[in-house]
Amino acid sequence: MNNEHNPIAQLITTIQQKWIDEVSPYDHIKLVRWLIKPDQARLYEGFLRLESTPNGGLSDVPIVLLTAFENKETHSKKLIKDWIETFKKDEKLQKDLDARNLKFDWSVSEYEAKLENENTDCNVLLLEMLSTFQKAMPNPQLHLALSLYPYSIEETAAYGKWIDILLQLGLPDKVRLMFFDYVEERYFDKLTKTHNDISKSLAVPLDLQGAINKIASAGDPNDPEVQFRQCMIEMSKSVTKKNLPRLHDWGKKGLMITQKSGSKSAFATAHVIYAGMLFNFKEYKIIEELLQKGLAIAKQGLSTGEDTCKPIIIQSYGYQASCKQLQKQKDIAADLFCKQANISIEYGFGPQALTAWWLGYNVIKKRDKKRYSDIVTEAYQYGVSLAPEMIKSTCMAYIAADYYNICDQNRNKEECESINIYMTEIEGEGWREKVEEHRKEMEKKSLSILNWF
Repeated sequence: MNNEHNPIAQLITTIQQKWIDEVSPYDHIKLVRWLIKPDQARLYEGFLRLESTPNGGLSDVPIVLLTAFENKETHSKKLIKDWIETFKKDEKLQKDLDARNLKFDWSVSEYEAKLENENTDCNVLLLEMLSTFQKAMPNPQLHLALSLYPYSIEETAAYGKWIDILLQLGLPDKVRLMFFDYVEERYFDKLTKTHNDISKSLAVPLDLQGAINKIASAGDPNDPEVQFRQCMIEMSKSVTKKNLPRLHDWGKKGLMITQKSGSKSAFATAHVIYAGMLFNFKEYKIIEELLQKGLAIAKQGLSTGEDTCKPIIIQSYGYQASCKQLQKQKDIAADLFCKQANISIEYGFGPQALTAWWLGYNVIKKRDKKRYSDIVTEAYQYGVSLAPEMIKSTCMAYIAADYYNICDQNRNKEECESINIYMTEIEGEGWREKVEEHRKEMEKKSLSILNWF
């Protein structure tokens, strides 16, 4: 991954070198914790994906599993299942090994059979799989690193207890466990302290924003696109510095650059981004003027065949709605969110419509019960018309929970049962409880609904 011209590649190389220097030489290290900041999560995900390919830079061989953590009783079983499915699908790995005449004698079917046995201790089985996989590797002198990067963790304390269970059972020889913790919260200090003799915590100072800025400003300095990216960087800096006059200077410069480019899409985007930055200063009058102009320009661009204007139009309606909401004009805000939903569907961005409706009905929930119910119903009925994989990462679970509550209040038990069956297939058992837990968590943090997704 040595690429002196790629700032992100350089950061990943720094991460790799940290492991090589502080973990690789020490056989006794079994538990490796990366201490990261939330905004670095995607970078470390990229690091893991790279290490899962032949281009990885570590001497350890990683098995990367992204399985969500729900509870300590079932997590090992879910990891084993995901590992087996991934291994069976990885035909490229098998072909690469055969092409290089490398022997890899590991029977995945044996573990499939054991997984089906109700009496199997899945914690023990997971460790057994790690041991046999490591010994079957073409070079059994290398360490195997079980790299855990769950998409979500229901409870950090339970997650720590699950790791502790594996460590108490005993990780096999030449097997390590890699996991992640937030540097500011340090949820797993107690765990690493308990196993201090085999643990190592790694932290790397990474200027991720600096790397992103280098990429954004790279290219021909006379190219309008490069010039506008530089304007966005400077606008963002102005927000950080709370310098409104400076923001206006760079915002206007961005408008001038994109207008000269001749692209309606770029010109409209400049208006929307400039307006978005101004939310930090509550400049609502200017925000509305910019959004109206940007929307008009985007519609002109769309009429002349610039399909890239569609997402800009959708975003414009969403920003207008948020602006009205922040000014306590809730009925108008709801109208605009619903408009955004309808436009999203018209332009082929169905999942975005769900978020727009969700935001819209939450705005007027306390002031207009009938309209609230109507929007929730419309959102749910549209959501179930989409393919399950399209709504998995949307706010559909929250819409479904709200629709369930409405049906329950109306004593429509048949519809409640239908909702529950449908959502259980998509989100699993206890989906409503998870939604309510998340609501309570967000309320404790005093976040507005605009920050939930």
